[in-house]
Amino acid sequence: MLRFLLLALLSLGTAACSSLPPPQEAETSPIIHEPNLHSEVDKLIVLVPGAMATVDIFSPVLGWDDRDSSILAFRFPGLDGLPLDHRVDILESGAYIADAVNRIRPKHLYLIGFSTGGPVALEAARRVETADVHVALVSSASSFPDTLVAAAEGAVDVASAFIRSGGQSMDAAWLENYRTLLYGRRHYEQPGLAEKSEALAEEQRGHITTPSVKMTLAHTGSLMGWVYHPDPKLERASIALFHGEDDNLFPLRRARRFAGEIPADAFYTYPEQGHLLFVTAPTLFDDIHRFFGLDDD
Repeated sequence: MLRFLLLALLSLGTAACSSLPPPQEAETSPIIHEPNLHSEVDKLIVLVPGAMATVDIFSPVLGWDDRDSSILAFRFPGLDGLPLDHRVDILESGAYIADAVNRIRPKHLYLIGFSTGGPVALEAARRVETADVHVALVSSASSFPDTLVAAAEGAVDVASAFIRSGGQSMDAAWLENYRTLLYGRRHYEQPGLAEKSEALAEEQRGHITTPSVKMTLAHTGSLMGWVYHPDPKLERASIALFHGEDDNLFPLRRARRFAGEIPADAFYTYPEQGHLLFVTAPTLFDDIHRFFGLDDD
């Protein structure tokens, strides 16, 4: 019964989200970029965070310092200085990024999408005119109906976190749920990881709070119904998934199935890691850099 009610609420939420316009109608452009960005740059690195995530999660990329490269980032509404006046429509957000890339005309394109940003990165990749395209999908959301199941299971995780936190407040529940996102549901029985997640969560006290319903719907509403459609245009792209073995939102088995549907060229697995690989996996961005072939420059 609980699962049914959650699915019903999510369906209503998706419909409510449609009242917000896509990024094309945002008052302020969701895209920010480095000052050195110029048309026909040799290498363009595009960063797409996920729901409730800021572009700061990609800070290690700033240290890559590859020759004649520049970085462009896509911000989510209500974060990174953006007003909450539009929604992350997966198709339209991908098109918005692709339009920006096509105006720049880079010779080589490197897209990194985290969680909800994974589908956005794929939708951008299928629309760009650049011939040499590489895509890294980190803890990526997959296609419907997996996205709907993930949202329902995520809501159950928050409810469980509320109980573990003593039912103090929803803010306390979200902070406790952060631990599950770090290392998955099973890690509480492993003393070393449990202590580590508790310490990492304590560092975030006061920074992680309950997101508003409006922001939640603006970030995730479109994802609930997104369906991946194979596209010959993606065949030119080199695509890899980077996934935690204990990701509670998008379990490994679903991620592997999604990788086969794309199909992906490589799949990187991180043992005992959850959804937030940018926090827990120290080699993540080095692995992405190597997959992109930028180590060869």
